[in-house]
Amino acid sequence: MSKKAYLIPGRWAIGSVAILSLILAWSVMMQGLHILYDENHMMEHLQLVLILAAGVVFFRSDWCEMEDVSPETRKHLRWLAITATALMFSFLIREMSVKHSGIDWLIYMVDGRGFKILMLAIWIPLLVILGRNFSVYWGLMKQVMSSHFFLFAMMSMALLCVGAIFDKEILKPEFFRFYEEVAELNGYAWLLASALAFERNMAEEQQDMLLTAEAS
Repeated sequence: MSKKAYLIPGRWAIGSVAILSLILAWSVMMQGLHILYDENHMMEHLQLVLILAAGVVFFRSDWCEMEDVSPETRKHLRWLAITATALMFSFLIREMSVKHSGIDWLIYMVDGRGFKILMLAIWIPLLVILGRNFSVYWGLMKQVMSSHFFLFAMMSMALLCVGAIFDKEILKPEFFRFYEEVAELNGYAWLLASALAFERNMAEEQQDMLLTAEAS
C-alpha cells in the first residue's frame, strides 16, 4: 500500500456525501421533497450510519504491531481511541430521534433526563483518566496537528458548528432546516474520514519520533 493509499476510503466518503448533498439540494429546493430532511427521515438516518461507522473505526484502532513503542505509549493511544469512540457514541445518541417510538426507557435515555445521566456516567470517568496524564495526551495530539486525521476533524467541527447555527435558529433563511441537516451530514462524513486516518497518522508520528531519536 502506498503511503497515502489509506486516505482513499475517507476521500470516497467525503466525495460521495458531497455529491449526495447536491442531489438532495436539488430534490428539496426544486422538487419540494422536504420529507428528506424531516426528523427521523433519510438525512438523519444517513448521519447515524456515518457516526456509527466512525465509532467502529475508532474503536478498532490497534497499535499492537508497533514493537519499538513502549506498552505505556500504546496504552495512551488506546485511551485516545476509546475517548474518540465515546464521542461518537455521544453524537449517535444526540442525533437519534425516538420520541414517537413508544418505548419509554429508550425515550428516557435518549430524549429525557437519562441522557444527561448517561453522558455523566461515560465522560466523568474518561475525563478523570485523561486528566491524570493530561500532558501526555496533549503531547500526542500536538504531534498530529498537521496530520490528515486532525485536519479532517477540524473540517468536521467547522461543518457541525455551521449546522448548530441553523439548529439554534441564529440564521433562518429559507430551507434553514435543510442547511442544518446537510451541514451535519457532511460534517459526519469528514469525521469518518478523520477516523479512517487516525490509526495510521498516530502510528506514523510515533515511528517518525523513533527514527529522529535514533538519528540523534
